[in-house]
Parts: sequence; C-alpha cells; structure tokens
Amino acid sequence: MASDRMMEYYYSMGQENLSRNQLEEAITYFRKAANLGAEEAAHEIGVIGHRYETAEGVPADEEKAARCYRMSADFGIKEAWYYLGRLYYRGIAGGKPNPRKAKRALERAAEAGYADAAVLLAKIYDEGVMGKVNHDLAFKYYLQGAEAGNSEAMLMTGLFYAQGEAVPKNTEKAEMWIRKGKDEGNPDGEATLRVFLSVACTEYVTGTAGVTDTEKALAMAKEAEELGDKEVFYHLGRAFQKKGGEGHGEKAFACFKKAVKNEIPEAYSAMGLCYEAGIGTEPDIKKAVSCYRTAAEAGDPFGMAHYGYALANGEGCKQNEKEAMEWLVKAAMKGDEGAILILKEDYNYTLH
Repeated sequence: MASDRMMEYYYSMGQENLSRNQLEEAITYFRKAANLGAEEAAHEIGVIGHRYETAEGVPADEEKAARCYRMSADFGIKEAWYYLGRLYYRGIAGGKPNPRKAKRALERAAEAGYADAAVLLAKIYDEGVMGKVNHDLAFKYYLQGAEAGNSEAMLMTGLFYAQGEAVPKNTEKAEMWIRKGKDEGNPDGEATLRVFLSVACTEYVTGTAGVTDTEKALAMAKEAEELGDKEVFYHLGRAFQKKGGEGHGEKAFACFKKAVKNEIPEAYSAMGLCYEAGIGTEPDIKKAVSCYRTAAEAGDPFGMAHYGYALANGEGCKQNEKEAMEWLVKAAMKGDEGAILILKEDYNYTLH
C-alpha cells in the first residue's frame, strides 16, 4: 500500500537524519511515520528526547526533551509518559516542579504497566508532594511496582506491611517482599533487611508479629547480627525480659551474653542486673558488679549508677565512698534518675 511505502520512507529518512545528528529533522520525519502507524518511529522520538535530557551528543535541553516525550507519549509509548512525568516532578530546566502534571503523566504510564512510573507515583503520595500525604494510594502504587518487578517498590511494600501502614500489619508478607527486593539487587536491600530483622525478631517474642515464635526470633537475630547489627541480641534480650514467662529469663540472659561479645555497654548492664537479681542465672553479686564496672567504664549511665551504688555499700567489691560518688555524679550528669535520687537522699547533693 502507498501509505506503507510512505511510512517506510519517512522512517528511513528519520534514521538518516538521526545518523547525521540532525535531531530536529529526524523528529519531523519520525512524526510523519508515526502518524501513519509506525510505533518504532514514535519510540525514536522518545529516544531523542532522552538525548536532549541527558546531553547525549547534543547540548542539554529539557524543554526539547519534554516536547519529544509528550509527542512520543501521544503516539502511545508508555515509557514516554514516565520520562515526561519525571521531568514535571523535578521541574523542567530548573523550573518549578509541577506535581499535578507529573501525577497525570505518571498515572498514564502506571496504567500501562510501567513499574518505575508506579514507584514515582507512590513517592508523590507517600511524601505529600501535592500538599497531602495519602498512604493508601502510596501503598497501592508501591505494590503495583513491586508486582511488576521493581526492587525499590518491593522494599517499600515490605515496610508498609511491617509497619501496618495503610494495610493490616503482616510480618510474613513484609519479610517476603523485603527479601525479594534484596535478592533483586537493590542497593538498599541489605540494610533494609537488617533493620527489618532487628525489629521483627523482638515482635516474634512479644507477639506483635501476630504469633510468638522463639526459634524464628533467634534465627532472625542471628541473621541481623551477621548483616552488621551488633546490638540486636541486646534488644532481643530486653524483649524476652519484657514478655516474661517460663524460660524467658534464661533466654534473656543468653541473649545478653551474645551481645557483650560485641562490647555493647547496655548489655553488660543488663547482664549485671541478671547476676544481681538471679534472672536466668544463679545470683552472683561479684559478677554483677564486674559487669556494672565494665558498662560504667564504657559510658553506660545505668552501669555507672549501679557500680557507684555497689562501691558505696561495699557489695561485691571493696567499699569506696569517694569513687562511689564520682560514679554516681557521672551517672546523674547523663540523666540517670536512680543516681540523681541516691545523690539527693544519701549525699544531700544536687546537680546544678
């Protein structure tokens, strides 16, 4: 047909001008070919727009880029709606961002199944770019992007499930999506998984995950530690203490023992309390004071206060009133209320 021959002619002329870096002439021919139904010509117009945006072989010109994206989008190229929306989102050529135009363009791309557009739309709603946060729509578009294979959207979908934001809390789905995002190679995947595991392990102890599962909690804590969280077993130990119940004192003590291997000052204080009160282990005041001293020397106010109190009373160590007061003052200066009270009642001393 004559129209087919004309379409091929216009497309070939567009390619010829493109090879000569005569972009405006190429656009003219590609537009004519696209008008006759050549989808590849419409796509080439979008590619030229990207060259203008990124200064690939031509001076940067975001106005021309936007014109090309708009033209390509009008011919049905879904990616072009995304690139146009992205320009509107950040502002064309350093101009003021236009979130409303960005939203309309991105919605067209998202409706066509373009994952990156769904993610940017989610950010618009999540961050309240148009003046109002809408977590329901943010989650909708993050989930759409995640299901379409976008790794950033996978992580965000997981976090929404983890926090119970705009969707019922579901720790299992949270873990599934965050692991998928990490496995897809997202640069924030490992850090996101580490933080999730550190929180979720305590939730499997306290029951806020929907179920209690001690073995899963311990496995999560071990993985979080391997990923770089040195404090995770301290926090897990505190969760066991808070939950209470049969065997939880022993589990708390075991967690604190793991945490002190990473030299966590608060863990030494927690172990000291376990030894002092016989929580999860046999009472041993000397070991308790040794732990408090280590914590105090590492700067933990709880350890400072308890070590100072032990020195004042000669419990588990030689009595030393002068050193006791020094440690109590240090603890009080860090805001320890117990130390402040002891100084006031036993020493008639008030911080100024």
